[in-house]
Amino acid sequence: MMWFTWVWIIVTTAVLLVLAGKASKIQLFNDGILIDDFMYPAFIPNDAIKSIDLIYHISVVMRINGYGGLKTWKGFYKMKGLKRAVLYLENHNKGPFVEIKTSSDVYYLNCKNAEQTTQLYDEMKSTVKLVDESGLVDIPKLSQKRSIVVVVVFVLILMLPITIIPMLI
Repeated sequence: MMWFTWVWIIVTTAVLLVLAGKASKIQLFNDGILIDDFMYPAFIPNDAIKSIDLIYHISVVMRINGYGGLKTWKGFYKMKGLKRAVLYLENHNKGPFVEIKTSSDVYYLNCKNAEQTTQLYDEMKSTVKLVDESGLVDIPKLSQKRSIVVVVVFVLILMLPITIIPMLI
């Protein structure tokens, strides 16, 4: 029975890592930007966006609550000069990066290569209509609750064989 527990732990962990490491899907709409991600989904309305810029260097200090794969970084990170930022990076080693600033958060996005990131930036600049500073609306800070709930559920699922198998024996 011990082999079942180890298989369960390995398979469950692999599933979580695959889901967390899956590329974020970024969709542009008339009213905002949707970032469809398993752990850190977000919708940024157009009237909350202060600026969208293409930058070539970011300086990450530490991960606060996030996923860090070989090249993929997602979640909440402390940045040099910022308390926190929300990253959706498919290649954290290389820029450029799309920087989206709102009144409450700063988002950094990029794709697997520079051409795709530049194309995403161009699409955002042509689709998103920025309002002047007086028309900006405040949106709540992106919450870390979903990622915490996912991790708690993951730990509970991992514990299932450990708690159920002894009762069966």
